[in-house]
Amino acid sequence: MSRHLHGACLGAALLLGVGCGTNDPRAAALDALRLPTGAALDPGGGWLFVVNSNLDQRETSATLVALDLDAVDEGLASPLAAGAETSRSRPCRKGSEGGPTECAAHHLIDPKASVRLPSGAGNIGVDRPFGDDGIARLLIPASLERAITWIDVDAGGRDLEVECGQDLESACDDAHTLTHRFNDPDSTPLPLDAARIEIDTQGFRYAYLPHLTGAVMSMVDLSGVGGPEISEIEGDFFRPDPYAEKSDTEYAGGFAVAQRPCDPEHPAAITLECARPHLFVSHRFWPGLREFTVAVGADVVLARGDLAYIDINPGVVDDRPYMGDLAFEDESGDRMLMVSTTPPFLLRLDTSLDEDGEVKATVIESVALCRNPNVLALDRPEGGEAFAYVSCYSDDQIAAVALGSFQVAATIDVGDGPNELVIDAERRRLYVVETLGGAVAVIDIDRASPRQHDVIARIGG
Repeated sequence: MSRHLHGACLGAALLLGVGCGTNDPRAAALDALRLPTGAALDPGGGWLFVVNSNLDQRETSATLVALDLDAVDEGLASPLAAGAETSRSRPCRKGSEGGPTECAAHHLIDPKASVRLPSGAGNIGVDRPFGDDGIARLLIPASLERAITWIDVDAGGRDLEVECGQDLESACDDAHTLTHRFNDPDSTPLPLDAARIEIDTQGFRYAYLPHLTGAVMSMVDLSGVGGPEISEIEGDFFRPDPYAEKSDTEYAGGFAVAQRPCDPEHPAAITLECARPHLFVSHRFWPGLREFTVAVGADVVLARGDLAYIDINPGVVDDRPYMGDLAFEDESGDRMLMVSTTPPFLLRLDTSLDEDGEVKATVIESVALCRNPNVLALDRPEGGEAFAYVSCYSDDQIAAVALGSFQVAATIDVGDGPNELVIDAERRRLYVVETLGGAVAVIDIDRASPRQHDVIARIGG
């Protein structure tokens, strides 16, 4: 990967290896999957929202589409014969030569519920601003056009309702497109190369957004005047690549945020008796993570030192990021799982507190993975063994790590460029967004099924 990439193309190349630029971009289709990146279930479980990124900028915009999962269920229950013509009433057919069932994406998408987004749209954060019984609010960062779009969705009625002030071309309006701090065009603009947005899980009304380059961490106040607003853009937050040659560009950025639960009986010192969130973010180009919190009310990010140096001898690897996704393994927050992209490992960290309320953050186990792992999803079935699933972008595989033994139980072949992972706990499925394949793979994760860890269907492609 070239170190001479610059501007809006850099983040796309760093994240996915996608080239940029075209002389004559076309309008993005509202009923298709193309370079999909982000995905999320609607809270009711009836729809899978998918972001088409337009990272190569061959179209005029990114898009958000929704796959009808009830229609997927019906299609998988009675697929047509292999090679048969699909329709909206029969969207799926048997795969050729015994392969996964094939479902046509355009039959599962209602274009009236699709919207156009800024290019480079990435993952989806799901907020519930009015509680569990209210609408869901999606927040989608864009790496190429310096924006975060917020969209209200209501799946409680007969049809899916999507609202972002969209115009006749289905483009979200300026009020739903955050581009500057405090939504003030004269204030600081959102930096380029947004990574993964994370919604606060402990009741604080914030979303956290590291950037892949520029050493920047941004934060969104979810309860701003008139809706979400960018409340903080903190520079010099991430460390540069320690293995870069002095003559090379020193990348510095982050990838993902995880939030540690706070126990009022034994709170972490950084939380001031659980009055502040306890947060961790992975460096992308330095082999470790950083602890931070927020001065609630003042909406100021307060960074602490880099707690852990993940020293597993990464060596000098040109133009490769080091750390990926992270998540807490248990409800206590005493164990964290963290993806090492280079070299490819899943790490288990001890994140319990010492007597002073400080996190230990030491690696206690590691397991080797397929190449270029990035995104992590945890499945904790009631009464069953928990699994961590990791998407390996370069090998077109998903690693299924059994957390009881901390061993790779299965390595699952999928289509080109596996990226986002979504657990459907009700259907016992894992949805895998294939960015380069332009599809969503459906994997059976039911431990009672004879097809556990098989790709049973592929939507699009």
